[in-house]
Amino acid sequence: MPAQALSRALRIALMALCVMASGCGLLQADQQMRRLGDAMYFTGIVETEKEARGPIVVVLYRLGAKPEPVFLDVIPRSRGVYHLAGPPAQYGILAFEDVDRDMVYAAGEPAVLYEGTALGIEAVDDPPTSAKGLGRIRIPATATAKTLPPVFDEAYAALVRRRNEGFGAQATIDEGRFAPNRVREGLFQPLRFIEEGRAGLFMLEPYDPKRIPVIFVHGVGGSPRNWEYVIDKLDRTRFQPWVFFYPSGFSIGLSALFLNNAVDELHYRYGFPTSIVVAHSMGGLVARGALNIIVREGRTPPVHHVVTISTPWLGHSAARWADIGPTRVPGSWLDMAPNSPYLSELMVNPRPADIRYTLFFGFGGPSRFVAGNNDGSVSLDSVLAPDIQARANYVFGFDEGHVSILRSSEMIDKLMQRMRDEANRLPATH
Repeated sequence: MPAQALSRALRIALMALCVMASGCGLLQADQQMRRLGDAMYFTGIVETEKEARGPIVVVLYRLGAKPEPVFLDVIPRSRGVYHLAGPPAQYGILAFEDVDRDMVYAAGEPAVLYEGTALGIEAVDDPPTSAKGLGRIRIPATATAKTLPPVFDEAYAALVRRRNEGFGAQATIDEGRFAPNRVREGLFQPLRFIEEGRAGLFMLEPYDPKRIPVIFVHGVGGSPRNWEYVIDKLDRTRFQPWVFFYPSGFSIGLSALFLNNAVDELHYRYGFPTSIVVAHSMGGLVARGALNIIVREGRTPPVHHVVTISTPWLGHSAARWADIGPTRVPGSWLDMAPNSPYLSELMVNPRPADIRYTLFFGFGGPSRFVAGNNDGSVSLDSVLAPDIQARANYVFGFDEGHVSILRSSEMIDKLMQRMRDEANRLPATH
C-alpha cells in the first residue's frame, strides 16, 4: 500500500476508535501497549482430591528471588476451570483449598505448586472443559510438607484487597474512579489500570436478594457514567444496578475473563438466581465472551435476559489497519477487526435456550469514515448481522447515533419495557 494511503487508513482507524470511545483523549503509544500485546494466559482444570471445605484459590506468581503474585482466581467449587493472566515472565502457580475462606494460605490447608503452560491470549475464549485439558491441577486431601513460595506478603495482601474491593464493592456513578482520566488510562494503559485495582463489578446500592441485578457493560473508551440516564429510569423496586468497569484497551477476551470471574464470585457470595445483562457497543462482545466461558465450563449462567445496544458483531472495517505503522492502538481494537480470531470464535457456541436476547441499534448516521448505512460509528451490516438477528427474540431500531442512543428517552423507555416483560416471564420463585 502506498505510504500516503496507509497514513490515511491509520488516521481513519484512529478516528473511528475515537468516535466509538465518545472522546479520544490522549493517543499515546507506550510500553503498556507493547506489554499488553504479549500478554500470557494460563488456564486448566483445578480440583480437590476430596470434597472441598472451602473455595479453591489459584495464584499466578512471577518467579525470582522474591516471588511476586500478579493474578489470582477463586473457584467456589471442588472442581472448576481457572483463568490467570499476566505480562510476559516466568511463572509458577499455587493452588490451595481455602478452608477458612480468607483467600490467604494458612499452614495445614491442602495446597500444591504447579508450573503452568501459557496459551496465546487469543485462546482465552476456549478454555478446556475436560480433565485432560491443559494445566490440570489436583490438590491433595492433606497439606504437603513441601515449603510453599513466600507469595503471601504485602503484595499478595494488596492483590486480595483489590479483588475484594472490585467484586461487589459499592460505588456511585459520579465518583472519581469513573472519571475521564481513568477511562483514558484503561484505554491506553490497561495494565496500569489493572495493577492499581480500578477494574471491577460494582454495586450502586447494598445487595437486595428480592431484586434482580442488572449488569451494565460499557463499550470501548466508556465507563459506568455512560449509563447514568438509563440507571436513573430503572425501576428500583424490581431491579438493582451493577456496573462493570474494565480497561477497554485490553483484549476483549481478557475483559470477558474479568467479567466471568466477577459474576462467578458474586454468584457464589450471594446466590442470586438470575440477572439481566445490558451492554453497549464493544461491551456486547465482552458480555458474549463471558457467557461463552460460563457455558463451556458446564455452568448454568445466572442470567435470563441479555440486551445489546449498537454492538459491532462483525467488527469494524477500520480496525483492520490498526496494527500497521509506528502507533500501537488498544488490543481491543485489534480484536474488532473483521474476521479476527476473537470474532471468529465468538458465535460458535449457541446461547442457552433459556436466555432471551434483545437487540437494539441506532441508524442516526451517516459518518464519512464508515461505509454504508451506519450509526455514525459502526456499520449496520455489522450491528445487524443476519446470524445475530436470527438469534434475537426482539429487534428494534432508533433514529440515534452510536453514543446518543444511551441518552434517548425512546430507547430507555423501550429498554425498561423489555426488562419488565422478560422479568414477568420468570417463575414465581424468582
